[in-house]
Amino acid sequence: MSVLHKFLDENMVQDSFENANLLENYWSADWGNANAVGKVRKVFVHRPGDEILELNKAKFEAEAGARILRDEKGAIVSYCLSKEPLDLAKMQEQHDRMTNILKKEGVEVISLIDDGELLTNNLFARDVGMVIPGGLILARFALKFRYGEARRTLKTAAQIGMPVLASIQGQGFVEGGSFMVFDRKTAIVGRSIRVNQAGIDQLRAILSWQGMELIVVDLPSSMIHLDEVFNMVDVDKALVDPSNLPHWFLQDLQKRGIKLIYTDPLDPPMTTNCLCLAPGKVLFTSLGERTIEALEKAGVEVIAIPVDELNKMGGGIHCSSLVLQRDNV
Repeated sequence: MSVLHKFLDENMVQDSFENANLLENYWSADWGNANAVGKVRKVFVHRPGDEILELNKAKFEAEAGARILRDEKGAIVSYCLSKEPLDLAKMQEQHDRMTNILKKEGVEVISLIDDGELLTNNLFARDVGMVIPGGLILARFALKFRYGEARRTLKTAAQIGMPVLASIQGQGFVEGGSFMVFDRKTAIVGRSIRVNQAGIDQLRAILSWQGMELIVVDLPSSMIHLDEVFNMVDVDKALVDPSNLPHWFLQDLQKRGIKLIYTDPLDPPMTTNCLCLAPGKVLFTSLGERTIEALEKAGVEVIAIPVDELNKMGGGIHCSSLVLQRDNV
């Protein structure tokens, strides 16, 4: 060993990449999530725009129960769940209300780069990646018409200086709406038509580099993402749809000291799709009136907003926000 290298030994990095001091010193922020409920600091969103007008060219197909947008050859280009044309102004108003509340809560709201491509589902920024301690894992989408969202996400992450730790590739599919970091040692993913075994295997390997385990929950065929049926709302409370989750998973949550709050079956679909802003505080759909009562009875503060027009795209508040940084709890 040369004398120079001997002296350089003292400059060798001793800590892992996701060390908070390293991230703050060299990546401008302690990026990532080590839990699902710490106070939100940064978030990705995409305000709906002209791509919604493209969807209004779609025709309702009763067999699919959705408006299907097809190209000149009849191939599916995109879809939405509304029988009637979407109201872009109303959708933007509801999205603006959501982001204004986030800003009032001290959250830095970061818009995904608009590169001119009409990506019809980019409203659902949650799906573009999985945020773990230290940075972002880029998703690989199962549907072709969402492919451009990963490129747009990479550009935005580079612009704001957020580390991209890995990407799902090969034959794998994983989308962010089906992923959650539960705590520093544990993450959860929902297996579905949009999240396959090849993607899960890659995700498990990536998490293992940080000593994290991955819990896999099989979703019913009617569900595509975990956040349709499960979300944490406090350090020791979870909102669950018990009719669409396996019994073993509900038991596992209880063994971990988690109190289960059930969504009311009389409330509309996507009631579970909320965003935990801080421990015991959630941003929630105003249509879930009975579930709001259950949450408040359990000591959870609820900020309720209308998102019925956003729901017509097939998602809700959680789908529309990818948290990039949470406080530790």
